[in-house]
Amino acid sequence: MASVVESSAAEPVRLRQLAIVGGGFMGGALAEGLLDAGWHRESIIVAERREDRRQSLRDLLRIHTTEDARAAVEQARAVVFAVKPQDIRHTLESVAPAYSSDKLAISICAGIPIATFEAVLGHVPVVRTMPNTPAAVGLGATAIARGQYADNSHLTQALNILSAVGKVVLVDESQIDAVTAVSGTGPAYFFYLAEALIDVAQQEGLSREQAYVLVYQTIVGAAQLLLHDPAEPGELLARVTSPNGTTQAAISYLQERGWKDMFQEAVRVARRRSEELGTA
Repeated sequence: MASVVESSAAEPVRLRQLAIVGGGFMGGALAEGLLDAGWHRESIIVAERREDRRQSLRDLLRIHTTEDARAAVEQARAVVFAVKPQDIRHTLESVAPAYSSDKLAISICAGIPIATFEAVLGHVPVVRTMPNTPAAVGLGATAIARGQYADNSHLTQALNILSAVGKVVLVDESQIDAVTAVSGTGPAYFFYLAEALIDVAQQEGLSREQAYVLVYQTIVGAAQLLLHDPAEPGELLARVTSPNGTTQAAISYLQERGWKDMFQEAVRVARRRSEELGTA
């Protein structure tokens, strides 16, 4: 099937529903999720500086792409900013001339406060969000917070966009850094645990293939049990922790060494780093 050609200045300008500025992992995942949710390809345009990534998005998703972020913003009713935090101010300054007070700005940039967007873009509706990487498979967890110029209709618009790739919750902006440390960084905690379990499984005599199957399915199964069983995590833990059994031995070892306190402090470290990104 032929891929969609890249947008150019020679094409007639059409008003699109959404521009995504930044076609990296999260930007691409969002575009794919929206298409899976029934959005028309013509309603989305992605601005991305890297030509190889633009080509990949065109081949994979058959959507319009451009190197020119300002041109993409001019065409769209709403804009998702999915660039790296260190690049956001330059990006905002470059697209500011294309902004108007009725164009929604949605940020998925970690640590960047709404005030940064409003200072550069002016009195525009801004919704700050924090999604996570499972959005790539439609299972993301996203928190959203609105700026002073965003009303309920803008929140609804942002929710409709982000819910295409998972669950969405509404929070105050003051909570976003905590969200970043819990759910934004959260998948990494599970990847880290999976890596450790796979390593020790092999050390205990299992093959690499056996370790991967057992660990992956255990994590997926435990997650599904959390999702579908009404019991709290503590109750689920109690169910599998028989007195003087293997699980109790393992959990007691972790508790004695302060694993829970150490893990919670790691989350606080991530939250503080998110706050630092917002003031850098």
